[in-house]
Amino acid sequence: MLRLAWRNLLRTPGRSLTTGGVVALVVFLSLVFLSVYAGAFDAFFRLVLERTGHLVVRAEGYREGEDLERLAFFPPRLPLPEGAEVEGVLEGGGLLIAGERSRAVAFTGLEAQGFARQANLLVAGRLPQGPGEALLGEALAQALKVRLGDEVAAYAPGGMGLGVYAFRVVGLLDLPETHLEARTALVPLADAQALLAPGRVTRLEIRLAGIGLYDLKPLEALKAALQPHLKGLVAETWLEANPLYAAILPFYDTVMALYVGIFFLLGGLILLNALYLSLVERVREFGLLAALGLTGRRLLALVFWESLLLVGVAALVGVGVGLLVHLELADGFRLPLPRWILEQYREFGLPEVLYGRLGVGEVLLTLGYSVGVAVLAALWPGYLASRLEPVEAMRYTP
Repeated sequence: MLRLAWRNLLRTPGRSLTTGGVVALVVFLSLVFLSVYAGAFDAFFRLVLERTGHLVVRAEGYREGEDLERLAFFPPRLPLPEGAEVEGVLEGGGLLIAGERSRAVAFTGLEAQGFARQANLLVAGRLPQGPGEALLGEALAQALKVRLGDEVAAYAPGGMGLGVYAFRVVGLLDLPETHLEARTALVPLADAQALLAPGRVTRLEIRLAGIGLYDLKPLEALKAALQPHLKGLVAETWLEANPLYAAILPFYDTVMALYVGIFFLLGGLILLNALYLSLVERVREFGLLAALGLTGRRLLALVFWESLLLVGVAALVGVGVGLLVHLELADGFRLPLPRWILEQYREFGLPEVLYGRLGVGEVLLTLGYSVGVAVLAALWPGYLASRLEPVEAMRYTP
């Protein structure tokens, strides 16, 4: 039966090559899509991880609280594994005054590592290198009519700090959202503490060495180990600290499967058309086989074997070419998008070079779709072939 099915495919090489080519193209495009999609997804989540750290420590109930006195805390001494880095951040509101102009701003106190991560957003000037230096959002600087080197006064009365502090603007930031750019002032952590809350922070970011992007189990274990040392505080993994992104992650596999399913649906329709045409052209031949004693079940099996052979060979070719392209993507690639889209992309801090990722699951998913399409496309032509009456089939004229 297998040999007969293979010989039938070779009898119409043009149609077999065209149909097989479409299937191979669908498999190839699916693998490339999955590799690029996973690479872009990884880049986005790496950006989130870089901004928050692996674990974030905040005051309990911080989502409901807005009072700085309730949100700020003294950094506790934590038993962290070797290689772990802890970074404090202090956030608070106030006024920024330049001459006769003033604007409500959100002050963010950062350590040197935190400033280094803002370097790609810097459009003018430099990062702060000492006390009394600040970065302003470009829109905020325009609203206050200040330029690089100008002095501004920070005013935050009613807090636990001095309430007044002077800064020199040394850099301007281009942030992805204008409303953030119009109210962002980044200052050294020590200055922010002097202004708002001496010795305190509103967030501790813990970064660990050797933890993979989606390796959450070690983070959960460390979080549980730290909790006894966090009186009045709570530790969250980077995904828990970003609940919106955490909600997206479970849909990742579903979205991928749906997109690939659409590719295969189109390929399956072409395969169905090819098998049906093959059946119509060979109605008399199927009738002769039935007259010679081939049962309807075996005729059905013959159509299935033809479909599986055609799709199987084409899928292997598509997988081979797709894996070769993936190896190139895994070394890094730039998205082939218009410049204006790439500029928006860069403003969000996403890297210009992405790295393709393709796992065994994605390859098996593609092959599974191939087998499914081969079986489904053969159902109707195979059913018709199995129901042919030998006498009527022998009289059939296409």
